[in-house]
Amino acid sequence: MAGIEELKKKGLLRAGSDERFRIKRIPFGLADLDKITNGGVPRGRITILTGNYSCGKTFLTQLLVKHAIGLGCTTALVDAERSFDPNWWEQVGIDIGQMMVHQPNDGEQAVDMMADLIREGVDVVVLDSLAGLVPMELLKEAKHKSVAPQARLINRLMQIVLTIGSPSAVVCTNQLRSGLGGNFPTDTMPGGKGQEFFASLIVRVHREGWIEEQGRRVGFNMRVVVRKSKVGTPFQECILPFLFRGEIDELSLLVERSLEADLITQSGPWYSILGGDNMMGRNTVIEKIATDSELRRRLEESLEGRASDDPSL
Repeated sequence: MAGIEELKKKGLLRAGSDERFRIKRIPFGLADLDKITNGGVPRGRITILTGNYSCGKTFLTQLLVKHAIGLGCTTALVDAERSFDPNWWEQVGIDIGQMMVHQPNDGEQAVDMMADLIREGVDVVVLDSLAGLVPMELLKEAKHKSVAPQARLINRLMQIVLTIGSPSAVVCTNQLRSGLGGNFPTDTMPGGKGQEFFASLIVRVHREGWIEEQGRRVGFNMRVVVRKSKVGTPFQECILPFLFRGEIDELSLLVERSLEADLITQSGPWYSILGGDNMMGRNTVIEKIATDSELRRRLEESLEGRASDDPSL
């Protein structure tokens, strides 16, 4: 046992109750999203946001960065796809002067920058995206190219992130591809299977029905599903009404949650808020809540009270 005590003194062995094993998180700042992710993205772990094109993956990272900056955290974006648009990020409500951006020339440079940022303890490090990592080997003319260079590069990134032991929350987006073989088509992420094992949290984003105003598309419903979680309950999901102007329609979310909690009742096209007078149409309900701050406060407080009584809400 003397050898074990020596290992404990060196910090190589610790009690399971040691505080450093407690998982700390950075929330998205959106109640429904934080609920299904058990409080947000975990620090010191890898989170992957995946989905088809234009489904809202990058927007979720923007929500995270925006809330993290509001909490006084440091944030950085490694823009492997070179898609960073300052105007759009500002429209989402982000103070871009408070975040750092790096646009790598190749995959190796991106991995090195990620490692540097994580070693420095930057609170939130976003990589957009894993599919955009192009190994230097593919940029040069080579007579003999190795097998799966992108997968090996991504595996190297994952290994570096986990061995540094930094408190950084690492968030990577990735695209989807149609898998080959089998009787039915399957979706797979480029970059090999290793990333699915390294990640503690994998979130799949789906684009569903359109949101329309006066016959014009102004957004879509974003279905967010936790496909894997080592830090909470997996296979949870929520619907987020995303508007093209760069925000989540929080009033629609409030109405939906109030309907589930029976704070708002519906009978056909008729709605009643907290047992009040009937009104016709969902838009009328949203307008009523938008113009009555006291009513909105009562709904939000009632939902918070029920959530504290029943964590499943």
